[in-house]
Amino acid sequence: MNILLLGEYSGLNNELKSALICLGHDVTLAAANDFYKEYPADINLGYGSNIYSYKLRQLFLPLFKSNKFKGYDIVHVINFYTFPRSPVLNLWLVKFLKKHNNVVTLSGAGDDPFFVKYSEDTMRYSPIPSHEKYDRGRPYYMRSDYHVSVMHRYMEYVDGVIPIMFEYYSTFCAAGYSHKVCKPIPMPINCRKIDYKENIIKNNKVVFFHGLNRPGFKGTFLIEKSFDKLKRKYPNDVECIIDGKMSFDKYMKVLSNTNVSLDQVFSYSLAMNALYSMAQGKIVAGGAEEESGILYGGILPPVYNLLPDSNSLMSTLELVLENRAEIVTQSAASREFVIEYHASDSVAEKYISYWNTLLLES
Repeated sequence: MNILLLGEYSGLNNELKSALICLGHDVTLAAANDFYKEYPADINLGYGSNIYSYKLRQLFLPLFKSNKFKGYDIVHVINFYTFPRSPVLNLWLVKFLKKHNNVVTLSGAGDDPFFVKYSEDTMRYSPIPSHEKYDRGRPYYMRSDYHVSVMHRYMEYVDGVIPIMFEYYSTFCAAGYSHKVCKPIPMPINCRKIDYKENIIKNNKVVFFHGLNRPGFKGTFLIEKSFDKLKRKYPNDVECIIDGKMSFDKYMKVLSNTNVSLDQVFSYSLAMNALYSMAQGKIVAGGAEEESGILYGGILPPVYNLLPDSNSLMSTLELVLENRAEIVTQSAASREFVIEYHASDSVAEKYISYWNTLLLES
C-alpha cells in the first residue's frame, strides 16, 4: 500500500510511519517539524528558525509542494489545519487530495472546530475555556461559525475519520459524522526504541515532572499550585519540576530522570507524552476517565486520574507519595500496558484494516 501521512503533532505520525514501513508498506511523511520539537519528515512543510518563519513557511510550502501529494492509495491527514488558520486553503487541499488519490482519511487528534465547538457538550470538563483564558486571552478563532461551516464542507471529501481517543470520537459524532468515524485506535508507541529502567527513588525524594506546553490547555496553572503546596508540606520528600518547549530527544532525557510524570489535567485519555512516560517505566498521572476505556475494551490504564480541581490534584499527589513503596511495581505495569495496547505494529495493523475497508468501498 502506498501511503501519505500529512502533518505531525507529538510524534504520532512518525511512530505510525515506522510501524507501517515494518509491515511492508511504502510511506511518505509530509509535515512541519512542530517547531521546537524538531520532528523529522520526508517532505518539509515548515522548518523555521523562529515561530514566525515557521508559521509563514506552513502557509506556502504545502501549496508549492502539492504535486508531491498525488498518486497514493491512502492519504491520512492528521488535522483539519494543514494550513494554519486558513479554512479556505484547507478546503482547497482536501479537494485536491481527493481528486488525485484514492482514499482520504482524517485523524481525530488535536484542536479543530468540532472539538472546540462540541467538547464542552460531550465532556464534563473541556480544556478549551482554560486555553482561551490563559493561553490566548480571547475566544479561540476555531469557535467561529465560519471555521465550523468550512470544516463541514471539508468532511464531504473525507472518506473516514480515525480518532485517537474518546475526546475526538465524541466530538466528531456530536458534529454529525458517526457514520464516518471508526472506533478509536490507540496511538502507536515503539517500546523497542524506548529504554526501560527500574524507577528508583534517589536521595529519598520522589521527582515529579510536568512538561510545559500550552499551560492553559494542559492545566499547568493548577499543577503549579499543587506543586507549591506539595513542596511546602513535604520539603524533604519531593522535587517538583515544570519544564518544556524542548526537542523531543531532550524531553525524553529529562523524563528519564524523573519518577512521576504529570500530563494533562483536562484530558479524559492518555496523550503521547503520558504514553512515552509509561514506556520508560514512569508513574503517570493524567487522563484516565472511564470513557477512555473505549480504547482498551473497557479496561482503564494503570495511572492516577487527574481532575481539574486543586484539592483533587493535591490529594492525588499525596496518594502517590503514600504509595511510594509500590513505585517499582507500578512502573513495570506502566510499561506492560503500553506494550499490550499501544505496540506500534499492532496499532498499524488496525489502521491498515480500516483503510482496506475504505478501499473496498471506494
